[in-house]
Amino acid sequence: MAEGDTIHRTARLLRDALAGKRIVQVAAPNPQSPLRRQGRLVEKLIGSSMTEIQAKGKHLLLHFDADLVLHSHLGMRGSWRVVPAEQGACHRRAWVVLTAGDVEAVERDGSRLELRTEREVRSDPRLRSLGPDVLAPQFDAPTGVAALRRADQTRQVGEVLLDQRVLAGIGNIYKCEGCWSARIDPWRRLADLSDDELRRLVIETAALMRYGLETGRTPRSVYRRAGRPCPRCGTPIWSRGQGDQNRTTYWCKSCQASGAE
Repeated sequence: MAEGDTIHRTARLLRDALAGKRIVQVAAPNPQSPLRRQGRLVEKLIGSSMTEIQAKGKHLLLHFDADLVLHSHLGMRGSWRVVPAEQGACHRRAWVVLTAGDVEAVERDGSRLELRTEREVRSDPRLRSLGPDVLAPQFDAPTGVAALRRADQTRQVGEVLLDQRVLAGIGNIYKCEGCWSARIDPWRRLADLSDDELRRLVIETAALMRYGLETGRTPRSVYRRAGRPCPRCGTPIWSRGQGDQNRTTYWCKSCQASGAE
């Protein structure tokens, strides 16, 4: 699933491509595109301009001056790309193609794509319930620690990090890599972690995500490396499903053990 760094990087891409340009054409070539059910609203996008684009955790919100917002959630396989506008270009798989000047912004697949009014977006309970975005400019360690302390302290930290209502933008990769980088056992309960440990976890996870945002490269010290030696201590990496969604957690039992240095 696309994580917060991918969403923020996509927001930059679309802002550079569409800002200040009028949308001259909107298409939903894929028969499975959710926009096929919103024909009248889609037509209102033509002639409008994107006024703002927001990355909120794993959600992407494209605001247009027609009082419309294109709400995109990429899920496991979705992606946006920007290509030159070429007459007759084939985008048969695309959920939406926004043509503005000499470029086309194209989304393929995803778990959600919907045109909504500004009022609908402001009142959306799912968006309103999101925790602090780890990649937001104002995010800092105290904000992250406070958010984790507001969560149920009996929950395991590896599960809580994936809860977008606690901290928005962290996915399974950064959950595993953040815990490993901070030397935190992902199976420990929040109640058993000190504020200093949580602070270290927040700082390390945010730093890894910012690195991914700026470079486009995702750290892979433990993720999907089960059975291979830990880069830090050489102990084989372990993996097991965790939480209600049974997302696979990768960790080192040696250097992420409680009290390990």
